[in-house]
Amino acid sequence: MTLPTSTFVSTLVDTGTSPAVAEELERRIEIIESEEAHDSSRLPLSPTELAVYIGTALAACLIGLLVVAL
Repeated sequence: MTLPTSTFVSTLVDTGTSPAVAEELERRIEIIESEEAHDSSRLPLSPTELAVYIGTALAACLIGLLVVAL
């Protein structure tokens, strides 16, 4: 009796990946998803965190441009 294959496995097999490797990849992805599902570091950034991130990146770019200009 064979288990039904998922769309993920079918897609990988159709593109040339061996079935064993495709099934192992799916198994590992499911393990990672279940372990990280409730991890707060995997949540989207809040508007404040996003603003700080963008501000820091812009500041770094401006400092780099200033160093190049001088």
